[in-house]
Amino acid sequence: MALYYFHLDNNGTSFPDDGGTECQDVAVVRYEAINFLAEMTRNALPDGDDHKLVIVVKDGGGDLVFRASLFEVETGRLSASPPSPGHGTVGT
Repeated sequence: MALYYFHLDNNGTSFPDDGGTECQDVAVVRYEAINFLAEMTRNALPDGDDHKLVIVVKDGGGDLVFRASLFEVETGRLSASPPSPGHGTVGT
């Protein structure tokens, strides 16, 4: 098994993986990276919807193995508050 480093970026704040994770092959790396992003997305949602989550996986030599961005929402000029009941909601 080889050692891979799963580096996370959350809205421009980097969280480097200094310890690494042993994985059997690149298919396992891909699976683990996507699962990690999904979990980070679930954790980020309660903090608001202005997030950009990116994971970059590198091998022991520092070469890029996998990169994915799973969740990105940007709020535009419209109000970020939810519509009031009966105004623009489905089923009213």
